[in-house]
Amino acid sequence: MEQKYTQITKLLMEQKSWVTAASLSDQMGVSVRTIKNYISDLNSICASLIESSGSGYRIDREMAAKLLNETSQHIPQTNKEMSSYVAIRLLRSPETLSLFDLCDELYISMSTLRTVMKRTKRMFEQYNLILAASGDNVEVRGEERNRRRMLSSIIFDESRFSFFNMEALQDSFDEIDIDYIIETVNLILFEHKYFINDFALFNVVLHITIAVDRHLKPHTDFAYSNVLPLLPDYIYDLSRDLCAKFEDYFEITFHRAELEDFAFLLYTSITSLMIDDINESNLADYVGQECLSLVDTMFDKLQDDYGVSLDSEEFRIRFALHVRGLLLRRKTGHYNHNPLTESIKTSCPLIYDAAVSLCSVLNDRSDYPPVIDDEIAYIAFHIGNFLEEQQASRTHIRIILNCPAYYDMRTTLKQKLMERFRDDILITNITSNELQLSESLADADLVLSTIPLQGAVGMPSITINPFLTSADAGIIERTITQLKEAKKINTFYQELHKLLFPQFVEHIDRPLTKEEAIHYMCNKLYKNGYCQEDFEKRILEREALSSTVIQNFAIPHTVKMQEANSCMYILINDTPIDWDSSPIQLIIMLCFSPADRQLFNTIFDPLAITLLNRSTVREILTVRTPEDFLDVLARSGK
Repeated sequence: MEQKYTQITKLLMEQKSWVTAASLSDQMGVSVRTIKNYISDLNSICASLIESSGSGYRIDREMAAKLLNETSQHIPQTNKEMSSYVAIRLLRSPETLSLFDLCDELYISMSTLRTVMKRTKRMFEQYNLILAASGDNVEVRGEERNRRRMLSSIIFDESRFSFFNMEALQDSFDEIDIDYIIETVNLILFEHKYFINDFALFNVVLHITIAVDRHLKPHTDFAYSNVLPLLPDYIYDLSRDLCAKFEDYFEITFHRAELEDFAFLLYTSITSLMIDDINESNLADYVGQECLSLVDTMFDKLQDDYGVSLDSEEFRIRFALHVRGLLLRRKTGHYNHNPLTESIKTSCPLIYDAAVSLCSVLNDRSDYPPVIDDEIAYIAFHIGNFLEEQQASRTHIRIILNCPAYYDMRTTLKQKLMERFRDDILITNITSNELQLSESLADADLVLSTIPLQGAVGMPSITINPFLTSADAGIIERTITQLKEAKKINTFYQELHKLLFPQFVEHIDRPLTKEEAIHYMCNKLYKNGYCQEDFEKRILEREALSSTVIQNFAIPHTVKMQEANSCMYILINDTPIDWDSSPIQLIIMLCFSPADRQLFNTIFDPLAITLLNRSTVREILTVRTPEDFLDVLARSGK
């Protein structure tokens, strides 16, 4: 749909009552006659979309939303989406932006943009950034590190969008039986005695689905020379078996190059094979040094521009192989269609923006045409998938299932486990014996084995029935609860470590009043650039509401978190301080930026509860470094 029609549609959707043609003409800067022509055109596109009367025009909001979604899904629709769009545009722009240009990009009126800008301003304030307007232009001001912190935070928040959603894939390819593809891949791997985790499985299923779709619909001849490294015979056997199944089911014929693509994809997706055969030391042999150099430049750009590190050897291998394939597709012009492009643009605009930035590295080093949107979306998919996998790895219990390859026992058991514990576990590998198991332990929290283990595995393990009885499920559930609690505690210590700095772990011996101690600590934080000038005033205001002394220590903090940076200041005074009639020697002052409010919520209660142990506080009175402090807390938690 043309921009003018989209703009008037959105203007009408913003109105809660009838709106006149004159009012619309003023907002769009065109004549009343032109407005009437637009209305007529829109009703010819979508019958009964806009109702007219003596009071003006009124749009069917449901029909209008559907029309906009069908024609311009990538345009932000809600105030939240528009605020995120504006924030990203400002953070990524080296220059001021025109308010009128933003209106045009979002197809909204200036009055609506002003509402959006208020929300955007609050977003920036959380990261100590300022939204500054001058005439019709606007820009963001603040430290570069705060810009990157905000960009990084938005990217991680966007990664909550499901990047491996089989239902969304089925909706995008409604003519293709996705369940059959999933079942066939699992079956062939089972027959060849190999395992693939859910994240890698989605990549394989997506790749195959796209290949099938290309054959089911008219397309140009698929003919290019794909020079792949010599892969093991068993990988080609896997690929041929898969191709044979899909060719028979979908009544298509794959090309040799596609068979090789499938083989390469499997080679890099089956966990046990990847660990044994491909790694950082030989990756250049598979993708070429030029491709590897491009990947390293892309990763550096993502870190520099967005503050996101893709620090995983497995991901680097998979990403390098994807880039290698993309370079080949650019040379031949045979790009991959991506049905999720608009969805990713809409749901994850910053991750998509990061993908555009990474693809600019490829565009700058080649005479070939720029990378198309569909391929950019695949890069975004890789980034989002990695972030989602990392989050799942941190919150889920990673399990290795040790089960002999006997008929479909492993597949059935895995399915039962996922049905029962899907929200709590991530099965990272399936092994058949203890030798395979010992090689996979680095990426696990728990081992479930259908046969008694002879040797020690160095982590919790449970022997279960191959058919998963109720008793088994109960033991697994209790163990998962214990392990998740242990992960939570470990996360607590990791978060504390981020807040501790040597200059803010201080041991003194001098007589001080409560107010003098607060002044001393606040002044040091302010001089080091951690807090606002009125931090001390707000600390005292919080103390006036209710004393922050707890038993024999105090945790002064403010009600509103609005500091420049976050830290924890530990002051130990050998001379007790009279703190609201309580003699204390330990003060832990909390200083938090708005962006770290959730971090405050994460550490406050566990910290206070741990310090209720008087012996723990006595030990802390002897510490001199952040490491000493964490060691005391760790010992008290055992």
